[in-house]
Amino acid sequence: MTASVTLSHAALYGWMQRVLQRFGMFAVDAELVMARVLEAERRGQVQAGLAQLAEIVTAFDLGDIDPRARTLTKLDLPGYALLDGSTGVGQVGASRAMQLAIEKAKTAGIALVVVNHSQPCGDPLLYSEMAAQAGCLGFCTTNSGKAFWPPQAETRLFASHPQAWAIPAGPDAAWVSRQSIGPESLPEPTFLQGLVSLAFTAGLAGGRLPGAKKKASPFGAGAEHACLAIHGPTVQPESADARWSDSLLQSDYPGWTRVNFDPLPETWTISAETWEALTETAKTSRIPLPEQ
Repeated sequence: MTASVTLSHAALYGWMQRVLQRFGMFAVDAELVMARVLEAERRGQVQAGLAQLAEIVTAFDLGDIDPRARTLTKLDLPGYALLDGSTGVGQVGASRAMQLAIEKAKTAGIALVVVNHSQPCGDPLLYSEMAAQAGCLGFCTTNSGKAFWPPQAETRLFASHPQAWAIPAGPDAAWVSRQSIGPESLPEPTFLQGLVSLAFTAGLAGGRLPGAKKKASPFGAGAEHACLAIHGPTVQPESADARWSDSLLQSDYPGWTRVNFDPLPETWTISAETWEALTETAKTSRIPLPEQ
């Protein structure tokens, strides 16, 4: 296996764009995927970063994801919307859901947008942060994969159900918190997190419960997402200071981390394992990787 590889942002971005469009993705949808994948990679969220791009391309090739899917509006209310992801890339469906939730929250104060018939969208924190960058409190949860919890139960009810919150901390930062179900979770929050996620996804989106998802591949089983945005200045116009969270949470508050909205780097250092996955993507797409 080769050592880590360094590429310029322009070279990597251009290659990703050509790969996605090679499979027929619309340019605007490809930009949403690249934005979420690269932000995850920058944050060190490996499985939601460039490695997931390789998984998406494999799912294109297998027919599990429709690269030209359109996100359709099935129900549109002032503070709520239901979207149909049409088995498209999860990063597209979830991004459009949060964009719409932010737009509605700036008028209605609070808005929830759910997406069904979608695919795994990566780290839900990426979408919560979209809300925080727009001056909203953001929440995102997703329902994908087969049920595995509780492990000792005859009928397993929950998948990992990752969910994340983001609270604005000024124009260039946010306080964020991420949870998911797993062996390290305590029983009480595990069931609470799972029920909250299922209420938003399988409930409001009309998706299948994790126990009904039989396919091993998360892309084959599909996914649902829920995005919530609360616009403080609309709900409480007199409390416009978005930095109240700094004094409340502080830097060492358990479960919360302060993150800065920094620009993407001009160069990327890609691990050997991820580079190997991208090499397979290059072969599948017949788009050669940029020179190191």
